Amino acid sequence: MGRRILMVDDEPHILDAFRRSLHGRYELDTANSGPEGLAKTRGTARPYAVAVSDMRMPGMSGAEFLAGLREVSPDTVQIILSGQAELTDTIAAVNDGNLFRFLTKPCEPAELSRALDAALEQHRLLMSERELLERTLDGAVKVLTELMAAAHPVAAARTGTVTALTDAAISALHPKDTWELRIAAMLGQVGLMAVPAEVIAQVVGTAVEDVDQDALAMYRGHPQLSRALIGRIPRLERVAAWVASQPVTLAEVRAPTPLATEESGGVAKQIYETVTAFVVAVESGLAPGTAVVELAKNPRYPAAVLDAAVRAYLSEDLRRPRQVKGKELLVGMMMNQDVVTSTGMTLVRSGEVLTESTAIRLRHFAEGVGVVEPINVLA
Repeated sequence: MGRRILMVDDEPHILDAFRRSLHGRYELDTANSGPEGLAKTRGTARPYAVAVSDMRMPGMSGAEFLAGLREVSPDTVQIILSGQAELTDTIAAVNDGNLFRFLTKPCEPAELSRALDAALEQHRLLMSERELLERTLDGAVKVLTELMAAAHPVAAARTGTVTALTDAAISALHPKDTWELRIAAMLGQVGLMAVPAEVIAQVVGTAVEDVDQDALAMYRGHPQLSRALIGRIPRLERVAAWVASQPVTLAEVRAPTPLATEESGGVAKQIYETVTAFVVAVESGLAPGTAVVELAKNPRYPAAVLDAAVRAYLSEDLRRPRQVKGKELLVGMMMNQDVVTSTGMTLVRSGEVLTESTAIRLRHFAEGVGVVEPINVLA
């Protein structure tokens, strides 16, 4: 477990020698070329801890193979076997990549074993550090989302929707690395906590030209506030950038923007952008199917992510924005605005979840004194 090693060399007798000398000590796999090594890496459910490659091979050099390996399996520790004549190329490979060590040919079995043991230990440390980071961050994020639920139910409800749709997209697309994406989904709406619920209710679902501009400016600022908060956490700089660029109005959803690059986050960033855009489109009043058609016009939003999002949205038990009359208020609905009588008395504050007695009381007021309608709810 965790001791899988891939040896790549175009000379079969060298691979045979490796098998004999290393038999029983490691879980060893071999490949006769760089393309074969990459194919084996892509085709395994259990990544290799270490890869050892010959430098000079026909078709694809060791440096080219290891560069491709970094794209497929970035956590695999890399070692090169090099002859003296290949020293210049080897130095370039060291400078261009994450090479752990290089060994010169011929390499004695004892020296190779020492290098492999050191590489395996390096891989163990890398994995332990990542696990600790991810578990610590995950725990901290969950605490923050629980506090959000208590302090700002509207922000918490949207976070729940974004997280559920993101999880659905991850299950459908299986991106390589998801920890940044999951954290972005859980923390991306944290800036909404600084926006009063009544402002959110006024802006969401209303045409931009009909919204009070001060309220709109306050609402539009929540991604930048989220970025400022998330950016203080080490290793989340890229997540903060994703969150800052998320669309918050239908006009921003429709606007053409550059496609995500591998450096900026690749597929993971595309998933986050697409999910948040879908949520904005639906909250703006578009039916889920119409939102998908609208977003599909923009190459920024991949069809596969849109399909996963709409399926999850229609099947998950999520709180969705609705407008109802007072007599339609039901147990479990979350108020997305204050409920006020026609005489100006506030009955229920925004963010409150209706109990049976509260729902009955509000319906009685609606039928008697009267309440200001329609009422924005999350249900």
